[in-house]
Amino acid sequence: MKDDFISKEWGLDDDFIHLNHAAVGPWPKRTLNALQKFAEENVRQGSWNYPHWLNTESDLRKKLQSLINAPSWQDIALLKSTSEALSVVAYGIQWNAGENIVISNEEFPSKKTSTF
Repeated sequence: MKDDFISKEWGLDDDFIHLNHAAVGPWPKRTLNALQKFAEENVRQGSWNYPHWLNTESDLRKKLQSLINAPSWQDIALLKSTSEALSVVAYGIQWNAGENIVISNEEFPSKKTSTF
């Protein structure tokens, strides 16, 4: 039986257990509610509340600044995924001929298939 926090925050079926493997997972209910509110507002009013949306984004970046102790909330970038963020960083570096990028072959271990 799931505890109250999980039941309140995630709407998974009672007979379903999701084991996070750092790829795609179920959204918390608060995420669903925020996206529904944004979408409904956008359908009714278009971009009328754009300044409010920017304030919401700034507030989130300020909270993240505090969480990770960043020098400034303007230093926080909001991107869709870790892969996108790594690509932004990699493309932002001035690479020179002969330089190498070293990465782990375990970047997405959940994608591996095993033979039993």
